[in-house]
Amino acid sequence: MRLSIKAIFKLFLPIIAFPYMIATSIINWLYDKNILKAEKLSVPVISVGNITAGGTGKTPFVISLSIFLQNSGYKVGIISRGYRRKGKDQIIVSTGKGPLVSPHISGDEPQLIACKTKDAVIIADRDKVAAGKTAIEKYNCAILIIDDGYQHRRLSRDVNILLWDSYSNPYKEKVLPAGKLRESLHGLKRASLLVFTRTDTIPDNYKRFFREKRPDLKQYCSPISIEKIVIASSGNTLNLEDLKELSIFAFCGLGNPQQFFDTVNIFNSSKPITKKFHDHHKYNEKEIASLIEDAKSNNCGYLITTEKDSINFPEGLPKIDNLLLIGISLEIEENLKKEISTIISQL
Repeated sequence: MRLSIKAIFKLFLPIIAFPYMIATSIINWLYDKNILKAEKLSVPVISVGNITAGGTGKTPFVISLSIFLQNSGYKVGIISRGYRRKGKDQIIVSTGKGPLVSPHISGDEPQLIACKTKDAVIIADRDKVAAGKTAIEKYNCAILIIDDGYQHRRLSRDVNILLWDSYSNPYKEKVLPAGKLRESLHGLKRASLLVFTRTDTIPDNYKRFFREKRPDLKQYCSPISIEKIVIASSGNTLNLEDLKELSIFAFCGLGNPQQFFDTVNIFNSSKPITKKFHDHHKYNEKEIASLIEDAKSNNCGYLITTEKDSINFPEGLPKIDNLLLIGISLEIEENLKKEISTIISQL
C-alpha cells in the first residue's frame, strides 16, 4: 500500500518534535536548578498562559482578571509581548485611559486590553522584566499580570495560572510540531492553578488526566459570556433575539476559530457561513472587499467577527454598514476569585 506525502510527513512528526522537546526541557531544567536565574520584582506577579499553541482565551481572561483585581483595590499593570506589532522597543499602550498608540504599534491584544480595562497600565515589550520595572517605578503599579507568560521564565512570578482550552483533548496532545504542546506535560509542575476555558463544567476524563499528572493542582472553569453585539458603523447594540433568524457570514483570525463559530451558533439558529484566517491575521482592503462579496453571494445580510479581528482591519477602512462585532468575555468563577485573593494576601 502506497502512503501519501501527508501520511509520510505525519509519521515523521514525532521525530521532528523530539529536538524541540529536548531544547525546551533543557531550558526549563536550567531554571529549575537555578542555573538560569529568574528575576524577582517588588510586587506580586501573576502569569496567565498556556502550555499549548493557539487560542485558549488568554486575552479575555487577562481582561477579566484585571477588572477583578482593580475592583479589589489594586493598581494593575499588564505586560504583553504585542505579537506582530511594528518595532521592538518598549511601548506604553495605555496609562489607564484607553489606547495611546495605534494597533499596528501596540499589537492587537494589548490594544484590545487597553480598550476594555479601566485604570490599568498596559506595556508591550518582549523584555517582560524591563516592562515590569517600568510599571512599578514609573506608574506605581501594585500588582502585575503577564499576558502569555507561562514559558517566559526570566521574570519570577508568584501565581502561575495555566489555561487549558476545553476544546482540546489532553489525551491526544503532543509536543510541537506533532501536536500543539509548547513543551512536555512535565511543565504542569510549574502551575499554581489550572483553568479550563470556554466551559462551565470539566469533563470527568479531563479531570482525571490532570489529577494523575498533578494530584495537588486545583482545577477551575472560566465559561464564555457574550457581552454585546454591536453594529460596527454606528456602535448601536443589538439584542441576541434580533439575530436569531438572520443569515450571517462569520469570519475570524483566531487560534481557535471553531470556538467563535460555535458561539455565533448559540444565538443564530440558521447555520452561518464561515471563513477562517490565521491567528493575529492582518486584513487588507482586498480581503475585506472579498468577504463582503462572499456574504452577498451567499445571501447573508450580515457579516460578523470579533473585536480583536476588527483591530486588525486596515487603517482608514470605510465603514461597513452590515458588519457586526461580537464582544466576548471569560468569567472568573467565585471560587477562583477567592483562591487568587487568598494567594495574594499571603504574599
